[in-house]
Amino acid sequence: MLRVEGITKQFGGLIAVNNLSFEIGKGQIVGLIGPNGSGKSTAFKLISGFIPLTNGRVYFDGEEITNLQSHQIARRGLTRTFQLVRPFAHLTALQNVMIGGQYGHAALSHMHDAKDNGMDVLAQVGLAEKAESKAKDLTIMERKWLEVARALAGRPKLLLLDEFMAGLNPSEIPQAIDLIHRINGMGISIIIVEHIIKAITGTCERVIVLNAGSKIAEGHPTDVVRNPEVISAYLGRRYAEN
Repeated sequence: MLRVEGITKQFGGLIAVNNLSFEIGKGQIVGLIGPNGSGKSTAFKLISGFIPLTNGRVYFDGEEITNLQSHQIARRGLTRTFQLVRPFAHLTALQNVMIGGQYGHAALSHMHDAKDNGMDVLAQVGLAEKAESKAKDLTIMERKWLEVARALAGRPKLLLLDEFMAGLNPSEIPQAIDLIHRINGMGISIIIVEHIIKAITGTCERVIVLNAGSKIAEGHPTDVVRNPEVISAYLGRRYAEN
């Protein structure tokens, strides 16, 4: 479904992402992890068309999308969430989702279709009762769910979740994990950028690890978290050697 070939992003003398390659199959949930500054969010921006690549190619659903704009990529079925959740505070939850649907799917340009789709998506994430609530009045968790709903409103085949569990309290993490599985159960492939290892091991069948912009490991979560190079990247070389 998604094939990333040698993507690189250089900002002046800084290489933020270095020759990164991987593939995501239909129906998979894959984690993208690494310490702060390792290039995870930059990789998401490159894949979703928010910033241009320095080198490399990206293919989605059999088509090269390397040079497409973000809205063009979204309308092909690849949508994303953002680390910083910034809904339109004075619009309702439903209005926020309708905007996401109209941005991400050309067929939802008519108000009636966008509204029906928005209500369906809010129900899918458990926010149907909050449809007429202003975004500013939602809890942190509800705003996170709303961010996911806005991405789902574009009817994606592949969803990129960028640290959407950040800011949740420990009791809310299982609900977030359940939401990921429910989304995947709709036939949507998912890539997750996340620092909460419990969430990664509880959702992902495969994990890709970045450090300083380069891929240092890839495999099953339980194997990857025991990898000495991964332990070193997170905790330092002396921990990996013990």
